Amino acid sequence: MKAKFAHSALLPSIETPAALLRPFAGEKLMLLRAEGKAGVALPAHAHPHEQITLVFSGRMRLRVGEEWLELGPGDIAHVPSGVEHEAFFIEDCVVFDAFHPVRQDLLDKLK
Repeated sequence: MKAKFAHSALLPSIETPAALLRPFAGEKLMLLRAEGKAGVALPAHAHPHEQITLVFSGRMRLRVGEEWLELGPGDIAHVPSGVEHEAFFIEDCVVFDAFHPVRQDLLDKLK
């Protein structure tokens, strides 16, 4: 596979009620730039993908299983495969989520 590069803010996007999503995928790993607006919630959900979330800017609350975390710039959280989670954006946020394996469901929405 040939290497790829992009500026994350210029990647093609998927608009959802909770956030603007900009996926970038390799063969086995995906990075997702999520841009959330203050006061907006990302509903509870689960997926078979392991996820690591890094807050780049802003503040958010993240529930992983039964635990609520408040995260700010530079904070990282792990969401195990299959565990229900949800988020609330306290401030406008830019968050990067890494997924393994690749979330084909999100890539399909770009088509």
